[in-house]
Amino acid sequence: FVLLAFEKYKSGELEVQRAAISYSTLLSLSSEFRRYPFTLSLIVLNILLFPLGMSSNQLDSNTLFARLMLLEIEQEGADFYFVSLEQTLNKEQWWRLLTPMFIHFSWLHIVFNLLWVWEIGRRIEMINGAFTMFCLVVFVSISANLSQLLIGGPSFFGGMSGVVFGLLGYSMVWTRLVPDKSMGIAKGVYVFMLIYLAIGFTGAIDSLGLGKLANGAHLGGLLAGIFTG
Repeated sequence: FVLLAFEKYKSGELEVQRAAISYSTLLSLSSEFRRYPFTLSLIVLNILLFPLGMSSNQLDSNTLFARLMLLEIEQEGADFYFVSLEQTLNKEQWWRLLTPMFIHFSWLHIVFNLLWVWEIGRRIEMINGAFTMFCLVVFVSISANLSQLLIGGPSFFGGMSGVVFGLLGYSMVWTRLVPDKSMGIAKGVYVFMLIYLAIGFTGAIDSLGLGKLANGAHLGGLLAGIFTG
């Protein structure tokens, strides 16, 4: 059916009209932004910076991609190497503790992470407010990045997955301690993500060829979220 429709479209027999964004749709988006301003801003910022991760194979120490990595990258001829965390921070590049969360390396990577940010983040923001959500993301992101460095060593890593595990840990503890204001996330989701975390450390997921998981960031983010919760 799809092939037939495409052939008709090419021959001019089938006219396709582009759908316009209606006024009601814009109002709906505006309403969602007022309800979850930080969560949606975080998603939009990640989407805007997504092209940086996709062009990461064109390595240059002066690119924005390199400036968002946890460790500074220096170049000597054709060789690149990571500067230590101490040296990086001595140069007052404090933003690097946070910014790896804005780098994603594939469509699957960013879609998977941002769907979870929306699903869990908006619930936290709705119950605890945008400021709490902001503080939580900052603390969890820094914890996840430092944990990945400690466990995995200097490497190119990024993404919101550490933050996602932090949001998950926070939500899990909050719901346990304040059940009358539950985040409304099914227990099966917590079980699935914890199993996913455990399997990640076995290396089984890495063998699928979808990229190497930042397991240290996942663990560090989860523990930071649990502590904050």
